[in-house]
Amino acid sequence: MRKEDCFYLGRIARKHSFKGEVVIALDTDEPELYKNMESVFVTLGHNLIPFFIEKSLLQKGNKLRVKFEEINSQIDAESILNSG
Repeated sequence: MRKEDCFYLGRIARKHSFKGEVVIALDTDEPELYKNMESVFVTLGHNLIPFFIEKSLLQKGNKLRVKFEEINSQIDAESILNSG
């Protein structure tokens, strides 16, 4: 997968809980279209890494609270902060 083949959705803005949830700041005018996604690609370094979504919840504004599979702690969540 190449970055040029992907659509920029937003960035992981902050941690939400001690269980590894994060908040994605969506770069869209229609955030409700993205509340039922199954997975996303996250840029880590120069690589696109797939992350599978366990659950998500649309918050006010263009924010989406997400629990990714295998991200289970604050330390795990910190490793993907500010990624897009």
